[in-house]
Amino acid sequence: MQETIDHFINYLMTQKGRSRNTGESYRHDLEQCAAFFAANGINTWQEVDQYAVINVIAEMKHEDRASTTINRTISSLRQLYRYLLRRHEVQVNPMDYIDLEEVAVRKTPVTLSQQEIEQLFAIPDTTTVIGLRDRTLLELMYGTGMLVSELITLKRSQIHFDLQILQLQDNPRHQRIVPLGKMAKEWLVKYLKATADNSSDYVFLNARGGQMTRQGVWKNFKEIVRKSGLSKEITLQTLRHTFTADLLKNGASWQAVQALLGRETGRESFESYIRFNTQELVAIYHRCHPRA
Repeated sequence: MQETIDHFINYLMTQKGRSRNTGESYRHDLEQCAAFFAANGINTWQEVDQYAVINVIAEMKHEDRASTTINRTISSLRQLYRYLLRRHEVQVNPMDYIDLEEVAVRKTPVTLSQQEIEQLFAIPDTTTVIGLRDRTLLELMYGTGMLVSELITLKRSQIHFDLQILQLQDNPRHQRIVPLGKMAKEWLVKYLKATADNSSDYVFLNARGGQMTRQGVWKNFKEIVRKSGLSKEITLQTLRHTFTADLLKNGASWQAVQALLGRETGRESFESYIRFNTQELVAIYHRCHPRA
């Protein structure tokens, strides 16, 4: 699938006159789709059908991606399949059955105060391994803005305590660095020590010692919220929204926050004149996050 993407991007840039930034935006979208397809046993573009595409869209919605982001991914897939049809590399276009998402006005995201954060985070019983795990998950979600999909696939080899960073990679070509704050690091060290005897390279494990699932994380989180007594409508995404809001309130630029979140929103607008290296992002994070 990667070779097809490479040929397609080359076609866009050399024959259609698209810019490098536009080509890279297409590449990012298509590589994320290819990674999702491969994880579900689909290894060629010819195998992709409308249901596979619907599953990609459902996954993006589950991660609370903006309708505009989902629509851009749909458009990238449409352009790819038009290219493949012209080259007679596919016989059927699965995108014929896929509609664009309606772009709705988004509600103001729910965020938590520092008092509410403390109230929520005090719920897990950290005298047990499971409680220690749940507290560490909470600290990482709020302290880094990571997605649940990134947390459940996080491996010990991606943690660099000496540099105070996590090295995340959602596909072979897309890697991002996440600064690791003081509080998140402290709890992560405790949890890793408590699970040091487990042979799995995955960080977050279920009660049987296997990799946690998204459903498992969500189920535990709902119970923690219930026990906290907080009246707000709190979801896993609330911690990511609070991460964003606190950085902005403390002086981080929107562009820097987007980079820390790994968001592609605005990629074409900002990429040509705003770039952050790892050291700059770490410095911004430590200056602006309450638990850094």
